[in-house]
Amino acid sequence: MKIPPKKPHFFKPMLPGFKHDLKIPIGFLKYLKGYDHIEHAVLKRDGKKWLVKLTGRRFEAGWAEFAEEHDLQLGDMLVFRHEGNMEFDVSIFGSNHCEREYAEYLEEGEVHTVEETSKNFEFKDAAAALHNPFGQSYFICTVKPYCVTNGFLRLPKQFAWANGLANKKCGLIIRDERQRSWDLRLTTYGSQVYMGGRWGEFRAANDIKVGNYIMFEVVSNGEQPVWKFHGKPNPSINSSSKAFPHFVCTIRPYCLSNDLLCIPRQFAHANGLINKKCDLIIRDERQRSWSLRLRSFGTGVCIKGGWHDFRDTNCLKEGDHIVFEVVTNGEKPIWQFRRNISGENASISFKGLTEQ
Repeated sequence: MKIPPKKPHFFKPMLPGFKHDLKIPIGFLKYLKGYDHIEHAVLKRDGKKWLVKLTGRRFEAGWAEFAEEHDLQLGDMLVFRHEGNMEFDVSIFGSNHCEREYAEYLEEGEVHTVEETSKNFEFKDAAAALHNPFGQSYFICTVKPYCVTNGFLRLPKQFAWANGLANKKCGLIIRDERQRSWDLRLTTYGSQVYMGGRWGEFRAANDIKVGNYIMFEVVSNGEQPVWKFHGKPNPSINSSSKAFPHFVCTIRPYCLSNDLLCIPRQFAHANGLINKKCDLIIRDERQRSWSLRLRSFGTGVCIKGGWHDFRDTNCLKEGDHIVFEVVTNGEKPIWQFRRNISGENASISFKGLTEQ
């Protein structure tokens, strides 16, 4: 008599086309009987969860985001361990047959753009922004493909946490600048909060497309939050560093144990740093300067060469908030460095935006 494993698992090599979808092996379907009614799978790794749409035995909408965030490559091998209810714990092995290691900095840092925000969005309900007790009264995100193909929008974790939305399931009222309103739903799944319900209807009514910038501003919190919607086509951010002139980040443990610092993706993209390898000059307020190196890391960009000396010279420690501001771009960018910005002051002075 064969005894089925308590947590059956299957492995999949990353073959050409893996970034679009991924099929569960036919032989594994016997372990998934009784779950046919579930329309989404949950992929878990290192305490984080990703919601992925299921079509038959294929992982579709949401899978591309998982693959991108983990920088999956041809030849990688993934092991999916089923923990019940279509939840899979995922292990990733590289072409060297060893499990891949991921630093915690893939989404580190916050892009700050006071100039772009004040130029592109008018705040008629400014009181809500000024009196929000949590310190983050709005967020801006870029519409990704999953927002169109699936029926939800992921909220930035920092915004959700700041406004007491983690682990919350409730109704949500969205109003636009024409005073139209929609009833949507906020749902928590794992560690992520989603805007769902009538999201598809809301998106269609506002002609929201992939690549658009959209903004949600808190009007009131409570059992049924009320937000204001500001829609704006995605500005051209490839040619001018003025769109994102600086960013704030927090020194994390990886910054101390490794010789690198991750650059926020939105800032890197806006300033033409994606896939770029070049020298970087950093100056501080005392006119001291350091020569460092910018390097690509998967889908992100890191300050790498010289970071160790820069970090030690400035006595940076875990929890410090630091600011880098663009002075000039070009073949060898020059940035201005400032430090000792508290989290509270940073959110007030720079009106921190979280890029999803």
